Amino acid sequence: MQIDAFVLTLVYNLNIPVMKRPEQLESMGVLIKEESLQTLEHAVLNNTFVLESLEPFPGYHGENIPLESKRGFLFLITQNPYPVERILRISQNVCGYQHLMFDLSPAEIFIYNNTLNAIRIKDLNDYALIADIQGCFMDQGIKFMKRRLISAGGLIRVNKVFCLERLQDYFYRDLDDELTFYIEIPYHLNWNLFKKVSFSVKNNLDNSNFDAALAFVYLKSIVEFIRIYAKNPSISRLQSIRDKYLEEMLRIQQK
Repeated sequence: MQIDAFVLTLVYNLNIPVMKRPEQLESMGVLIKEESLQTLEHAVLNNTFVLESLEPFPGYHGENIPLESKRGFLFLITQNPYPVERILRISQNVCGYQHLMFDLSPAEIFIYNNTLNAIRIKDLNDYALIADIQGCFMDQGIKFMKRRLISAGGLIRVNKVFCLERLQDYFYRDLDDELTFYIEIPYHLNWNLFKKVSFSVKNNLDNSNFDAALAFVYLKSIVEFIRIYAKNPSISRLQSIRDKYLEEMLRIQQK
């Protein structure tokens, strides 16, 4: 999807404010990102297909990578697509594990020109629980795909609940993850254009040590975001990232 250059010029030059948002947002939305994935060959039910993210935040590097970035991100690949609400309802009470700190969300993975339906597990530190979690979903009629060997990059679309606190216009922090922030933008980008713009942005910032992804949240209208994963970014740094994204979008569109 192309963005009209005239509209983008107005947004960038006039810095048109976004619609006033509430101080906190809690709503369903979608996170879109790209990661390197590999078949997990242990700790899973026999002949079931589970993918592990090898690097959940590939744009964030350096000596000060927080331990949180090494959390377990897994994808239980289902045999069929299931309604989002069905997966969420089962996830609310899976095996009585509500007291444990991991998150379950419906997802889709686009890999090798195929679409895989999945249940994403985020922040799972004890892989011994994987088979139990699979068994709980199977008890509720969820069927899993048979094991395949895969090691490749995949585009991931996660349906999740966003809990955000507004820092100031355009900028939010994630209330569930202290290393995650969201920058509101006034237009939609498809993934290919986002990758191209992100490459240019990172090559033109003094501090490019952050991971970026796309997101949107359902309010009365759809609110578009760039998700930033970084350690303690200041508002001025987030503003610089936003300005550079708008600038690079305009530059690329005018080529």
